[in-house]
Amino acid sequence: MFTRPEQNYVIKDTVIDGILNDEAQPLCQIAKMLPEGATVLDIGAGSVILGRVLKRAGKHVTIDAIEPNAFAVELARPYYRAIYQGYAQDHFQAIRAISYDYVVLADVIEHISDPAAFLTELLKFLPESTRLIISIPNIAFGGVRLALLNGTFDYVDSGLLERTHLRFFTLATAQKLFDLLHLSPERILSLERSFYRVEFTRKNIKASLLQIWRLANKSDARAYQYLFVLTRKSNHTKAVEHLGASTMNILIDALVAWPAIKRIARRWKVR
Repeated sequence: MFTRPEQNYVIKDTVIDGILNDEAQPLCQIAKMLPEGATVLDIGAGSVILGRVLKRAGKHVTIDAIEPNAFAVELARPYYRAIYQGYAQDHFQAIRAISYDYVVLADVIEHISDPAAFLTELLKFLPESTRLIISIPNIAFGGVRLALLNGTFDYVDSGLLERTHLRFFTLATAQKLFDLLHLSPERILSLERSFYRVEFTRKNIKASLLQIWRLANKSDARAYQYLFVLTRKSNHTKAVEHLGASTMNILIDALVAWPAIKRIARRWKVR
């Protein structure tokens, strides 16, 4: 799927605590939604964060993992019952043998060249009752839109434009993918953030207050990531649940560094 430097897999305990206190973090929501006693497979365990989050949250589940990076596999061993080194395709028979209640792909499918083909094959080795929990970054996030208006589309080490991403999704294109695979959403969470509190610099997303206000009013622009709980059972269309930053949060962040506000603040400071 992708490669990354070994040091990027080492995560401090303070980060884990931060995740558990951040309602717009997909792993925080996954920890909340997994029921006690569930059997879980974490595909693309990466920095071992899900296993550590579940342990720190005191959630009693049985969790296995698949991870291609040998360094990450060694970090993961204390937090998973079993961990398989390699790609999911290398371990389909092992997946079939366990009959997992949940399979988690947390920010994984955007790293796969053909997500539809991969998920189609994976589903062949899962029971009908298995639920997929999939989080994906939202390329329609307001920070990306504003950056494009300023003529920038810069790849970064971590974020929406991570240099290892091979596919980009909006809510509509993600839903189209899942419809194609006959996967029905039990829940859809829109995990929303301020444009100014992620990886974009103010210079890259400079805009008028009117432009910012218009974007901040759009839920698909506030969404930094989407989290889906998917089943092969037919469900009615689910309303999107909104968590995280509000329109007002974004406008306040925009105003904090606005030149006119800075000038007023300096004047009051002088007085």
